[in-house]
Amino acid sequence: MSETLTTYITTFLLAIMPVSEIRGSMIYGLSQVEHTLSNILQIYGISVIANFLPVPFILIAFRPLIKWLKRTKLLGRFAVWLENRTHRKAGDISRKSARAAAVAIYVFVSIPFPTTGAWTGSMIAGLLDMRARYALPAVLLGIMTSGAIMTLLVTGVLNLGALGEFMMR
Repeated sequence: MSETLTTYITTFLLAIMPVSEIRGSMIYGLSQVEHTLSNILQIYGISVIANFLPVPFILIAFRPLIKWLKRTKLLGRFAVWLENRTHRKAGDISRKSARAAAVAIYVFVSIPFPTTGAWTGSMIAGLLDMRARYALPAVLLGIMTSGAIMTLLVTGVLNLGALGEFMMR
């Protein structure tokens, strides 16, 4: 197998996994290829597609999973706690407007920090009973934004090290 194909497969697998998601795949993929526009776009495209693949399944399956867990003895209390906590943290935003909830999901997913990716955003959307027509575009746009931010950071366009040096003077 060629080195480039191995890089693309590994990038894909990192993007689809819940821990690394697009943040890890962009860091890995862009560290393995020359920073030409074509290579950057290929790594970005692979990462976005792979990170979005599990989203519809999570939206479909997470709500019924929580309902089932609530009926079990072992994890019932955890499922109730998780559902209550999600509704408490979301506040009135999910009850007032589906569009406002979609914007909140978009912002949440687009921030490239640990635990703020597509998997968690999809689970939150599922717990809030968001319709797929609002949740899917919000998560996809969040993935794309997070990927763009990571691309700018990894390629050095956003040189945060230089900003830190400037502030230390």
